[in-house]
Amino acid sequence: MNQELELVEAIDKLSGLTQTFQTQLLSGDLKEYTLRQLYYIELINKHQVIGVSEIAKMLDVQKSTVSIAINQLIDRGIITKVQSNTDKRFYFLELTPKGKDIMKTHMKVHRDAIKQILKILDKEEVDIFIKIVNKITASKL
Repeated sequence: MNQELELVEAIDKLSGLTQTFQTQLLSGDLKEYTLRQLYYIELINKHQVIGVSEIAKMLDVQKSTVSIAINQLIDRGIITKVQSNTDKRFYFLELTPKGKDIMKTHMKVHRDAIKQILKILDKEEVDIFIKIVNKITASKL
């Protein structure tokens, strides 16, 4: 088999594995959320002071697109807007206790998937895998 065909098959297998992970992520307690919503929750959790504009910039999408999703999460009691003490024009996003619980569940799914990968790959293979993925994603195919 030629190298190009092997690469296509490897990417297809990895894509299938990613889809399985996403299915697991969207099942159980997280089934009522979209991947996009979970990603917004994750970004808000990761960045202590982040607003709608910053999320839009990070994801290279329209601010209005992010605003719609953020308002849905606010309506569901997952996040809240908090006015800045230093600049009253700026509101940053913060997880509510419900949002923090969702984040804990989300991270457990991630940890479980990582544990499975670490059972298969040794440390050197993990390092190589990370370098390869970073190199490919940095090239912005």
